[in-house]
Amino acid sequence: MLKLLVLAVAAAGTLGAVAEPSPSAMAELEKATAAFDEPNCPAVLESVARLKAMPDYKQNDFVYRVTLEFSALCLGQSGKEADKAAAYADAMLASAMAGSGDGVWGVRLDREVRTKDWPAAVTSFERVAVERPLMLNRLPLAWLNYIDLQLRRANQTALRRRYLALFADSSYWPDEPGGSTEGFRFRYALLLADAGEQEKANAIARLLTNASLLISLSLDPRFRPVFGDDLDLRAVTEGYLTQLRTQVGRFPNAIRPVIDVAEHQRLLGRPQEALATLRALEPAIKGDTPLSDRDDNVIWWWDQISRAHYAAGDVPAAIAALRTASAIREGNAVNVSQTINLANLQLTTGDPAGAMATLKPLDGAGDGTASPYGVMQVVGVRGCASHRLGQQAVADADLAYAASHRSDAPSTLTMLQLCRGDLDGAAASMIARLENKDQRHGALEELSTFDAPPNTLPRDPVDLALATLRTRPDVKAAAQKAGGTRNFNIQMSGF
Repeated sequence: MLKLLVLAVAAAGTLGAVAEPSPSAMAELEKATAAFDEPNCPAVLESVARLKAMPDYKQNDFVYRVTLEFSALCLGQSGKEADKAAAYADAMLASAMAGSGDGVWGVRLDREVRTKDWPAAVTSFERVAVERPLMLNRLPLAWLNYIDLQLRRANQTALRRRYLALFADSSYWPDEPGGSTEGFRFRYALLLADAGEQEKANAIARLLTNASLLISLSLDPRFRPVFGDDLDLRAVTEGYLTQLRTQVGRFPNAIRPVIDVAEHQRLLGRPQEALATLRALEPAIKGDTPLSDRDDNVIWWWDQISRAHYAAGDVPAAIAALRTASAIREGNAVNVSQTINLANLQLTTGDPAGAMATLKPLDGAGDGTASPYGVMQVVGVRGCASHRLGQQAVADADLAYAASHRSDAPSTLTMLQLCRGDLDGAAASMIARLENKDQRHGALEELSTFDAPPNTLPRDPVDLALATLRTRPDVKAAAQKAGGTRNFNIQMSGF
């Protein structure tokens, strides 16, 4: 195989002055290739050392590039910082040469991101986008989103704009189950609007078809003219659902596309249809069928089963599904997200004692078990449940925590005040959120209305209190000043 590669490169005229490697260099390259395929990086690096001592290394472009690639790929796997630095140096040399593989670009990007050399990283991403766009499509979405978050936290606005432009482009499409450009386009549109380039921002906004992102963007006064006052989110969601169905066929052994289809069927008020979609995967979920994203998404399949049952009015089935989800541990730790979801569902369906019992394993969540946002979710559910049970000391402590950490999850304080019947306090916290440019989108969405659910379940008292809050003149005036609420003709996404 290596000889065929050498001949192909020679035919393309990229070997330089020497038409073919010497027999000794060729034999060493064969050894390195066999060791790399095992994989046996120590043996590869022994071959690399011998190759670098040969005349071919300096005289033959092919030997030079392939030796650098083997070196970069194997040194990059080392846990030693000196080896990683050497891997990066070799990757930089190799990636500058015609015919280099994607692997050395991976070493290059990994090093630049890990060391937070953002100018170099963004420049490398731009090179990859132009020279090897298929590689860009294969990079993990979670990693790409992490980089965007780091750029935002580092206040690297100009670099972040260049970075997001790559992934908002129509030539980019992530090659993974459930992958989409929509999140990048949403953030890019906001960045353009922040820079005063509203026309460019509007053009990106018009490409969005994801209901959740459209809800948020349509509540931004800067984008109100794009969507008008009669945004037909139902029609948009039907179109998006058609796109999602193609993902199921494209990734038949994945869970995420099935979850996405079911979620949007539920948003359209068709929970039984959502259940049928999810149940088609049930034998594989409950059996040992290999699913490409089982570790990441099996709990979210159960979560979506619960949401569909709840939308259909079957509370016991919804709770049973979340019990199964919450029992799936994350490593050796409690499943934080699904434990909170289960407790919240118990609370909203009239079982505060059950909610308190469910949350017990998360009593120490503030020790790092959960994120700051997750801790606030625990505080919100526990604070409301304890108030309803008459455990006022616990309720008061949680209210105080929510007030002093409100930036971690601004809606939690408002929800606790509504749970306690403190409409004046809830109005004050809601108005403060409406006046905060980073929090007003969430506040406006809470004050907006959605289609009535397709069931006859009793409404949670917090929802009833929120409906009252919407009618207060001070809250209505603050909402209008912040850009105005909307009536969305789909279901709410949560329980």
